[in-house]
Amino acid sequence: MKIYFLTCVAILFISSQLYAQSEDELIAKFNETNKKFSQMMIDNDLEGMLSYYAENPISMPSYQPMLRSLDAMRESHKQQHEMGMKVTAFELTATDVIIEGNIAIEIGTYTISMDMPEMGTMDDHGKYMNVWQKQDGDWKLRADMWNTDMNPWMKMEGEHDDYGKDEETDKDE
Repeated sequence: MKIYFLTCVAILFISSQLYAQSEDELIAKFNETNKKFSQMMIDNDLEGMLSYYAENPISMPSYQPMLRSLDAMRESHKQQHEMGMKVTAFELTATDVIIEGNIAIEIGTYTISMDMPEMGTMDDHGKYMNVWQKQDGDWKLRADMWNTDMNPWMKMEGEHDDYGKDEETDKDE
């Protein structure tokens, strides 16, 4: 019985090491994925972007209600596209990852430029959090959330143009 138990423990340990990814490896993988995803955003390739999501995702965008399905995400994208919004530059950078079993929480920063009808170009930067779940060997997005570091009301009023700058970045300048 003791040999059986030790064999099971050894198999579990070896299996977990074969499938485990270090935080650094996973950050690199997510940053590679982010480059592809960002280009799809610029190219307006909605179905390509949605291919990264699990079957029933939850998306929590800034200044919008929660979206609870791929269809809701399609509809939101369609409405933005019909309004004439066009992403001209987009970059996601994973900075941290928390791994727990088959779940990984990616935390990072983003920058985006968009052409907005009647408003011209809008530049934004902020932070995001993605919850990934490993499904059939692939990481799929289960939930995402992002919000700006910039206060749009202050920006519209022309006050505090440096509002939202990362304090650590400010120290380096």
